[in-house]
Amino acid sequence: MTMKNEFIPYEQALELKWLGFKDDCLDKYHPKYKELASDISTWSVRHFPESLMIPAPLYQQAFRWFREKHGLRHFIEFDDGHYNPVVQSSLVYYCDTYEEAELACLNKLIILITPVKL
Repeated sequence: MTMKNEFIPYEQALELKWLGFKDDCLDKYHPKYKELASDISTWSVRHFPESLMIPAPLYQQAFRWFREKHGLRHFIEFDDGHYNPVVQSSLVYYCDTYEEAELACLNKLIILITPVKL
């Protein structure tokens, strides 16, 4: 596993930015390429407006933000050969890997604070 896997995926990072996430991050996503800026040529990154870059939080930063800003908690339990992502005492669904369960928790937390669109 590389350090790249410690960052939440682009789609979730974009959702968090839309929901108000503004914490400092070790990296950011380039919206045109949907890749971490550190993985793209420096020319492409330097010639793109910083204000349009998407913060790329680590999973732990994203979960801390949900906990501290929105009072939402999660945990992942292992039972019967499956990882069970639980958000606010509600089982999301069964996952085969811890990483799948982590992403499921993140997606559920995003859904919980996303305003209803009329």
